[in-house]
Amino acid sequence: MTLAQTGLAVPDNRLLFVVSVVVVASVVLFAAGVIVTLLRRSDRQRAEEEKLAAMGTATARILHQIKNPLQTIVLHADLLQNERMVADPLQRREVAEAIIGESQRLVAMLDELSVYASGAQRAMNRQPMELHQLVRQVAGYESGGTGMRVDVSRVSPAVVLADPYYVRQALDNLVRNAAEAMAAQDDARLAISVDREGGTAVVRVSDNGPGIAPEKLDQIFQPFVSTKGKGMGLGLAICREIAEAHAGRLEVESALGEGTTFTLRIPLYGDGVSTGALPGLAPEPHSAGAAWS
Repeated sequence: MTLAQTGLAVPDNRLLFVVSVVVVASVVLFAAGVIVTLLRRSDRQRAEEEKLAAMGTATARILHQIKNPLQTIVLHADLLQNERMVADPLQRREVAEAIIGESQRLVAMLDELSVYASGAQRAMNRQPMELHQLVRQVAGYESGGTGMRVDVSRVSPAVVLADPYYVRQALDNLVRNAAEAMAAQDDARLAISVDREGGTAVVRVSDNGPGIAPEKLDQIFQPFVSTKGKGMGLGLAICREIAEAHAGRLEVESALGEGTTFTLRIPLYGDGVSTGALPGLAPEPHSAGAAWS
């Protein structure tokens, strides 16, 4: 007996083909969805692992930097319990100065962390300012007691719309980093120049220090990375943030045995030369800036 004789409809081959295609497509789409979900989950897990690893590195560096001054404070505080030590005014003063110095160092570290943590929330008070005058102030401040020769012979007028306080912090840090890099040199020389290139003010801070290894150049702007044995390693990360907050950028060039040049670029204001009525210049360096590294 055939299907026709039973009264049942004979399936259309084309309908079977369409149904088969739909079933196969559904299976493929379902499998693709599962794969995409797994890949996204894997990416999220990898991102979380990288984030946790970065947090672990940052926490370890913070704890290491804070532990050293704390140990010094505890050690010297313990010395003050010695009656003979307390009876000697000179020794008592030395111990007290050590405790105060390390306490101030801790405060500076916490200030630095606070500045970095503020990040994008940092409030900018932009105003027309004579960048060249600010550079001369910073150069005079740094050369005053360091014995380092500072050349500011190539400082041209450049007016920018910027927050004097934060620009000063960035310049202070760049100059101080250079001074620390050349601390062991008898022929330490620092050159700070200001130029106008197109619509941009360009500040170059160049030293004749030991330079930075090529493999470390890509890392120095990362937070908690430092080429020095002390400091949080946040200074250059903050400097770059300040530059970018002013629609500018911070660059570095270095050669081992020859020195390093940091270049800060900020858009000029107006014609780049005049400001009209100029507000007061930048304030003195912030306490946290002195501890940047």
